[in-house]
Amino acid sequence: MPSRPASYRVTILLPQADASAPAEGLTKALRAAGVPFEVEAIERTGAGAASGNSSSAAPTAPAPAAPTVRPAPLPR
Repeated sequence: MPSRPASYRVTILLPQADASAPAEGLTKALRAAGVPFEVEAIERTGAGAASGNSSSAAPTAPAPAAPTVRPAPLPR
């Protein structure tokens, strides 16, 4: 028996995003795949977040390895 669809909030870090359109590539990919989604917020993170100028900031440490993929828990 298939499970019922449920809403989830997913946080994605885009460390090399274009500051003028930070989520454009991701948005295009989701639309092309037919994935319904909503953008709640786009926030700058890291060294350039406070000053608003990431071009002169020191490079940040490499991102940690991706977490192990696990299926979502069953609905309650």
